[in-house]
Amino acid sequence: MALETKDGHLERTAAEPRDKDLHTVTISRIDYINENIRLFHLPLLSGPIKFLPGQWLDTFVPGLPKPGGFTLTCAPSAAARPHNPYLELAVQRAPDGPAGWLWRPVRDVEGQRLRVRVGGSFVFPPPAVAGGGEMRRVVFVAGGVGVNPLVSMLGALADAEDGRRIAAELLYATKLPREGLRHILFLERIAALFGTRRLRGRITLHLTGGGDAPCGPREVCGARVDVRAGRLSAAELRAAVAREDAAGTFVYVCGPPGMTDEFVEALAGGEEPVVERRRVLTEKWW
Repeated sequence: MALETKDGHLERTAAEPRDKDLHTVTISRIDYINENIRLFHLPLLSGPIKFLPGQWLDTFVPGLPKPGGFTLTCAPSAAARPHNPYLELAVQRAPDGPAGWLWRPVRDVEGQRLRVRVGGSFVFPPPAVAGGGEMRRVVFVAGGVGVNPLVSMLGALADAEDGRRIAAELLYATKLPREGLRHILFLERIAALFGTRRLRGRITLHLTGGGDAPCGPREVCGARVDVRAGRLSAAELRAAVAREDAAGTFVYVCGPPGMTDEFVEALAGGEEPVVERRRVLTEKWW
């Protein structure tokens, strides 16, 4: 999951698959993304550990009996490095719980050890492909911190030897941070994958929340980003998915429940679905 919740991560994900083994990591670095997001670099002290792009960690912090759930934002290659393997989490500010603990003053958190366990079924590549289905294009749809599992998936696609044979499109709706465009969570990292030609496709950024949005085509880390004001509509999403042959297209949607449900219905419901339901994979953050 992208966020810790008052309902309890363990309760909400009780039916999800999770590994049996716990691993130890240390918090070696905390990076500032914007006023609401911190990025945690977590070298592995035990392992090896394997995960699929899109999975999360049960994250046990000192002094709290239950773990928080935070999506892994690195590609699996980060944990498979022969030297200095690591995991990475982007954590949104919270007043309490494991997220609140991770948002304590940096001096109180850096150097601490955490126990973590991999879980989740929102993964890339899609199960239908593992079963023999064909994938020629992937459309990733993110609402706010719903970008977290998608950045891991995009990184894994860029790492793949044949990754460029699959077209990737990102539709990303988020608020513009007060610090500006450069501080949008993972925008520059994702744009760099396209800008360096490790991925082929397009990025469309929808800026919500009002304010002076810098609309129009922009170059970010060598990639073109089409910046638009306002939320991503169901009609725009349908048009983007239908732009190319839907038979080889898979769609990943991660965001607030209302957005996720609306987009699934727009794509795969009704009398004229754009894509088969099995090709639309979703995760909600709460």
